[in-house]
Amino acid sequence: MKQGNKMRNLAGNDVSLFLFRFELCAAGIDFVLNEVIAADMYQDLEAELKSLVHACCTTLARYRYWSRSKVIMDGNFLVSGEFEVMLSQGLGQYFEPQEKARLFQDAKQIADLLTLVMHRRTQAEKAEIPQPPSAIDHAPRA
Repeated sequence: MKQGNKMRNLAGNDVSLFLFRFELCAAGIDFVLNEVIAADMYQDLEAELKSLVHACCTTLARYRYWSRSKVIMDGNFLVSGEFEVMLSQGLGQYFEPQEKARLFQDAKQIADLLTLVMHRRTQAEKAEIPQPPSAIDHAPRA
């Protein structure tokens, strides 16, 4: 969500880097990944990322009807440098505490993987190592 020139997350906090979001769609839930990070994805991290995304989608699908917005969950780095994952407003009240903790831990692991992609890419650029194209399909379903 943008307000003026600033990007904000579901809680309205200022974002310095968008990482990912989960969006409701007619067929289920789409995972939307930062396009630059997606273009730099490493094959050895894809399976782990897909597994975590699948786990999050499965959990979020059970709560989709209580979501007040199309974006059911997002993950961003705030201007403070901290990672923050947020659920759609009011959605957290419907979760069992252990299930919400597991969902947030999976989202944190996604952020850790994406941070690793960025770090590896930076190191590869410094060493001038070419990056093969990713096999991840980045386009959301219609």
